[in-house]
Amino acid sequence: MTTSTLDGENLPRSVEHVARRHPAVVSMARLGWVAKGIVYALVGALAVPIAIDGPRGDDGHEDAPQASALGAVAEIAGTSLGAIALWVVAVGLALYVLWRLISVMLPAEHTLETWLTRAGYAVSAAMYSFLAWSAMSYATDDGAARGAESEDAKVERFTRELMDRSAGRWLVVTIGACAVGVGIFFVVRGVRGSFHGDLEPRGVGPISLEWIVVFGRVGWVGRGIVLVLYGWFLTGAAVRFRPSDAHGLDGSLREVTELAIGRFIVAGAAVALVVYGVFCVISAPRQRLMGAH
Repeated sequence: MTTSTLDGENLPRSVEHVARRHPAVVSMARLGWVAKGIVYALVGALAVPIAIDGPRGDDGHEDAPQASALGAVAEIAGTSLGAIALWVVAVGLALYVLWRLISVMLPAEHTLETWLTRAGYAVSAAMYSFLAWSAMSYATDDGAARGAESEDAKVERFTRELMDRSAGRWLVVTIGACAVGVGIFFVVRGVRGSFHGDLEPRGVGPISLEWIVVFGRVGWVGRGIVLVLYGWFLTGAAVRFRPSDAHGLDGSLREVTELAIGRFIVAGAAVALVVYGVFCVISAPRQRLMGAH
């Protein structure tokens, strides 16, 4: 038996050793999955009116709540709990960032797949760091939620600035294509249920592991679909050299509703995002600390 094989066999034990030595860190980081689930469930709920009312809805696109992570934070800011709820979500998201950073640093084999997985964890940590910072900003400034730039506006501005640079157009195409690729990967992950290995083989209260996996399958497919849509519009904006065609999640869903079966696609995606949020919440106690694999 080769040394590399032995190392490969010892990697899962090393990860388990880390989890056993730092149970408090793992328990706290699992709370991050709850915060992540709340955000996704809100995003899905905010997407439901888009499927019902179409691209602009009765009140107009500009005034409608944004079906995005930032939109979810803004909606939380508008609740009666306001700043308190935002701080809870911000701390929870920070704990999720901690979870992802620990995943990046855990021992793993040195293969292309594991390094790509590490890169994905790092990108996830960066994205949720921004979202946690946004929640804290809203919590400390009552007017932040009203005056903040929408996700669609941020994506369009980023695309425009990038395309003004040398080779920026091709970089936007690359980013869009990567988003489509990751979205397809998420769909496949959901269909195959390959996330099953990230969970401890036990249910949560009256909810069996089998039902948790069902929620996960639906949720991962929904995440993949919306990411494919986002990447599709971003790539199209670069190909047509029209930054205004680049959208965030909210704008992408609104554009899709103009298709013949678009509202059904958006309705399915909205429900799936809510289901993914529920999956994150109910699976949090069973999420295992995993290195790149």
